Amino acid sequence: MDTWDLMQNWYLVLPPSRPSALQLARIQSLLAKVDRSLPVAVLGSTPEFRDLLHESGFQQIYVLERNPSFYKAMTAARIYRNPENLVNGDWLQSLPTLKEKFAVILSDLTSGNVPYDQRAQFYEGIEYALMDSGLFIDKVLTHTGSNLSVDGLVDKYSTLPLNLIHINNFSSEMLFCSELIDLRQLVDSSLFYGIVEHRAKNERVRAFAEEAKRITPPGCIWWYGRKWEELQRNYCRSLTRISVAEDEPSSPYYGHLKFFEFTKGDG
Repeated sequence: MDTWDLMQNWYLVLPPSRPSALQLARIQSLLAKVDRSLPVAVLGSTPEFRDLLHESGFQQIYVLERNPSFYKAMTAARIYRNPENLVNGDWLQSLPTLKEKFAVILSDLTSGNVPYDQRAQFYEGIEYALMDSGLFIDKVLTHTGSNLSVDGLVDKYSTLPLNLIHINNFSSEMLFCSELIDLRQLVDSSLFYGIVEHRAKNERVRAFAEEAKRITPPGCIWWYGRKWEELQRNYCRSLTRISVAEDEPSSPYYGHLKFFEFTKGDG
């Protein structure tokens, strides 16, 4: 089963695991000078991006998605019902068929869906699918320092109220930013929940882990865990970086996440 078949409760997921208002405003500003008649694309089915592109007046919106059922679920989560062009298939296969097609490609935490040994091919495909002067706007988990202590997080969540904000933050910090990712250099949600349930004797923390399963289900694998120092060697090597920004200080991903903007060519 595809990891994204397990994501049945997207409406419970909060930023930064999906686009925030600040992120969307930033993207809207970056898109200001792009010709609205040119084709633009979203990697995956991110509903916020699809609504933003429609609201911004783009007439040719493409969604690159390999999982038809997830696309259908995310379409139901949208505000608008405007026509779109669905490109069904794995990005490694679909991007090389779209030579210089797009003026913009939007990406929200897509890298974790791509195994490490395929990252260079993935970003080469993005470069291939961009027009000259096209924009690639990306959000990436970038582990640059020490990961969070599991024991420290257990202590932290043993005193916090069990609500949707803190459940999302628990999922973000414990599963995606803690020392658990050092075990296999990836996120293995089933393994991580088992470890937390073994190590956390506090009933409140156990409740956080149980509720987090509705946001990040057991049975999921994401390729997050290797240090950014290593991964950035294959990151958009053929594109020109225009800007990079950190996440908001209030975010559970702060210090572990960056926003990038690239262009194809000299900018």
